[in-house]
Amino acid sequence: MADEYLSQSTHGNLAIVDNTNQKLRQTRELTSGNATIFAGSSIAISNAAVEDTSSGGAGLLVHSGYSGQIDKDATITVTIESNNRRFTRQAKIRWVKSSGEHIQFGVEYVNHVGFDANTHILNVDSVRVDPACALKVPANIALRQKVLPFLELDGVVHVVCADIKNTTVVTLLERLLKKTVCLWASDTVKLDNKLKQIYGDVKLSLPTAQQAPVAMTAVSLGEELLYAAYMRQASDIHIDPTFDGAIIRFRIDGQLEHYNHINTNIFTELVSRLKVMSYLDISEKRSPQDGRFSHHFQSIARRIDIRMATLPTKYGERVTMRLLAIQTASLTLENLGFDPTHKRIIESFLRRIQGLMIMTGPTGSGKTTTLYAAIRMLLEERKVNIITIEDPIEYEISGIAQCEVDAADKVSFAKALRSILRHDPDVVMIGEIRDKETADIAIKAALTGHMVLGTLHTNSAAATVTRLIDMGVEPYLVAAALRLAVAQRLLRRLCEHCRISRPMTELEAIAINRTELVGSLIFEPSGCIYCGGKGYAGRIGLYELLELREDWARGVIDGEGEADLVVKMRDEGIKSLLDDAVDKLLEGLTSISEVIQIASSW
Repeated sequence: MADEYLSQSTHGNLAIVDNTNQKLRQTRELTSGNATIFAGSSIAISNAAVEDTSSGGAGLLVHSGYSGQIDKDATITVTIESNNRRFTRQAKIRWVKSSGEHIQFGVEYVNHVGFDANTHILNVDSVRVDPACALKVPANIALRQKVLPFLELDGVVHVVCADIKNTTVVTLLERLLKKTVCLWASDTVKLDNKLKQIYGDVKLSLPTAQQAPVAMTAVSLGEELLYAAYMRQASDIHIDPTFDGAIIRFRIDGQLEHYNHINTNIFTELVSRLKVMSYLDISEKRSPQDGRFSHHFQSIARRIDIRMATLPTKYGERVTMRLLAIQTASLTLENLGFDPTHKRIIESFLRRIQGLMIMTGPTGSGKTTTLYAAIRMLLEERKVNIITIEDPIEYEISGIAQCEVDAADKVSFAKALRSILRHDPDVVMIGEIRDKETADIAIKAALTGHMVLGTLHTNSAAATVTRLIDMGVEPYLVAAALRLAVAQRLLRRLCEHCRISRPMTELEAIAINRTELVGSLIFEPSGCIYCGGKGYAGRIGLYELLELREDWARGVIDGEGEADLVVKMRDEGIKSLLDDAVDKLLEGLTSISEVIQIASSW
């Protein structure tokens, strides 16, 4: 669903509004679903039926029994659930019609964000550039004309431009892109830096799959694919073969997003090209393979490390690539979403000289990222010898020694850890504590004067104690070594520019087990030019911290388990993961749908 400004194209000082939204309103999509209408801080209608929708508005129906007033031209907030989609918009009631015992009315969505392409100065550093859009313009033209296409929504391409009054640029871009263009102004220095970051030099003007021969396409498409993933800050690239080619998707902020579809011939050549880069056997197509490689973008002087895996499927080899070491400057505790209390507890531990801190959570919850942020703090505050054991090395940080576990088991976690202790480390980071041997060595290292940081797969902070004991570690050793356990999850962060407020409904409050919060102000995603129409921009961490105090440690030695620790934590007022999620919901940092995911697994 698009906002009003998405149908505007700027030619100099003249804003020409096309009839895209008008056409969509005339040709509405017949649909079914439910709508909740909010008026101010209260729920006005909770069971309106959705009759049809478009990018500009919706037709709604209130069934018999409603005794309230529906006023024409009133401004409301409407949440619509239809066709497996849910979205919230501000709207105006444009018409009302009574039909027997029912009331029909139509709403037009209102642009609550308020950005005007003629006056708004776009912060290009905050914009999420869509590579599929940016790479449609040759780099030499983009650099010469100082234009950056960054988003396409509802057939309109949004472009950052040095001079929005230049009608020649509009004509050129519309001819190249074959789309309506909307120009946005930006700070010249920031735009120049962004153009250099994205395009570098003219070598990044890449041919598309339809413009180049197959052999050349495999090279250029591979380059474009990696560069596009880098631009979008994707964590993974998925290439899924189908009966007529392959679908390419990126995992961004934990969500899979479609990027491209390629035909079978190009897919086969692309897989071979990627396997060569990863030093895999291109003749072996019936067995899974794993490899890795580093890719350097010459024009922008950036390098990324990629871990690649192949898997034979019905239509060919499926390829998954994990992108590593994209950004390290942002790996600080301040940027990860810790509240002041949590941040103080972790910093207090990191200022110790010995002890064990374990990060827990499922795969992809950001455990290793938090440990790297902790290491960066240690490097800034103290001169320490830090050695890590990882599988694989996800970020490269200068000033520390990083050891990677060998797939052939020549270097296992336990073997590497025993060797590391002979290298006089002050801090040891263990990528994952997987077995009793590794756990034993880690705990003994923590007891003999080392600071040990590690990760473990458990559902909560208190479960860390149970998991270590289940591995075979003696309870008295766990109690003596473990000083801090941190459970972590990741939620998508709402875009600060377009989030939209409304009161919490009773059903939502029940879903997160917080019935006292009915009517509390919360925020929903909407979509704007900054977040690419997604409503979310980045992710934020949730945390639950367990400090194993002396009296609690004695309880562990006496046989107290996870349930006893949880009771003590709640009695002390220590927040659970759900508590932290609800706090961030009320602060407007995330949405109710994200918090419900945490509540459902609690």
